[in-house]
Amino acid sequence: MYERILVPMDGSKNAHKALVEATKLAQKLGSKLFIVSVASDQTYAHYGAEFGSEIVTHFKEAASKFLDTAVEEVKQAGVPVETRFKTGLPKPTIAVTLPEELNTDLTVIGRSGSHGLGRAIMGSTTSYVVHNSKSSVLVVN
Repeated sequence: MYERILVPMDGSKNAHKALVEATKLAQKLGSKLFIVSVASDQTYAHYGAEFGSEIVTHFKEAASKFLDTAVEEVKQAGVPVETRFKTGLPKPTIAVTLPEELNTDLTVIGRSGSHGLGRAIMGSTTSYVVHNSKSSVLVVN
């Protein structure tokens, strides 16, 4: 049961809570964690200026820092772990692409991420993953 667990992270407190829960679960079940970060590859336009690859590079550098920290935390708990950084549309990448690519059977995700400050119950990415995931989903509050 739940041998390969996907944990999407965006550097938020809720994502870290999901990591903590996924690590506990992996310890009990002997599972492997796949900690992932997904940066949108869309071009951003702001005040007439376009930003594209520079934004993705920034996201990748930021993700590298919190993914490295997450790996150390998981390794200290004695849980096998791998990381991935993907570019694409986060919602379908987390719900469909990564579970298929990594053959995961559970996704453990925070209630809302770094852009969820105004959402009272559940962030839009989490909601999308709950409704469209190719694997079971555990939402951590």
